[in-house]
Amino acid sequence: MLDDRKAAILGALVEHHIESGTPVSSRAILERSGLDCSSATVRNELVHLEHAGLITKPHTSAGRIPTDQGFRYYVDHLSPGALRSTTRSRIDEFFGTMHSELNRILRETSDLLSEVTEYPAVVLGPGLEGDTVNGIHLLPVEPSAVLFVILTTGGRAHQSVLRLETPVTPRELDAAEEVLADRLVGEQVTPGHRTAQAAPDLPHPAAALVDAAAAAVADAVGTGREVFMGGTSRLASLWEDLAKLKRILTMLDHQAGVLSLLDGPGDRTSVRLGAELAAGEDDLAVVSAPYEGAGTSGRMGVLGPRRMDYRRTIRVVDEVSDALGDRLNG
Repeated sequence: MLDDRKAAILGALVEHHIESGTPVSSRAILERSGLDCSSATVRNELVHLEHAGLITKPHTSAGRIPTDQGFRYYVDHLSPGALRSTTRSRIDEFFGTMHSELNRILRETSDLLSEVTEYPAVVLGPGLEGDTVNGIHLLPVEPSAVLFVILTTGGRAHQSVLRLETPVTPRELDAAEEVLADRLVGEQVTPGHRTAQAAPDLPHPAAALVDAAAAAVADAVGTGREVFMGGTSRLASLWEDLAKLKRILTMLDHQAGVLSLLDGPGDRTSVRLGAELAAGEDDLAVVSAPYEGAGTSGRMGVLGPRRMDYRRTIRVVDEVSDALGDRLNG
């Protein structure tokens, strides 16, 4: 635990570095911190902070920059900033006028979060497991392909295309839909649901369709969490290193990569950076928070370089996650 003066010096250094992206001098720290001491005193304290592993000197004659440990101390001890009235009004207006199905709400929430924070944003859908089926539909799209739609009481609409070896007739499609509705509607979606075996008296094409739908339900339980990305165009302006940018884009293209980014304590806002992330990127930070409402839960977050504006970003993520929960409960 740092004493008050060292904490103030570290805070001033981190915030100056966040704004400038460059090493910070002792004179700049003194001016920003407002401490009643000399530059020599600040330099002595910087030596202690460097020995503690919280800051480092990238070049012999340069100022200092925070290390991962320095950013972590700063994040763990800062007080999130207050929202501007215009930002508060934008969030309130968005959720006050949003009336749509869940997937669209989550998609537009990711855009809002990116717009307000000015960082790329991710909203992770709740997934089907544990949700109750409200309706199902089988819609022919090709002679041997059927669109399978699951509607849930949580407001989700999960779609998957079922491809069959044998074309199905409209009558066989109706028969399969009747069986699926009987077995799914009103039930919670769980692994190994009783749709695993089709009724023995169904004709082969209809039975094959029921079996394909059962496999689709199992896939939806395991990997059916939709990912909504907002502000991906901002990525290129945040990282000049093209190799790093490519790695981050590749990670965002895979659900497992997104899940690892948003992983965090389930009941509170989380800030993870650098080596704390499974991605292994040193210059990467993620601020994420859970949302919950009307039996639906998921997680949202923003990502950026380590020198993101944590004070404002944490407050925005908190407020948007709370507002989304209120909207879902409303």
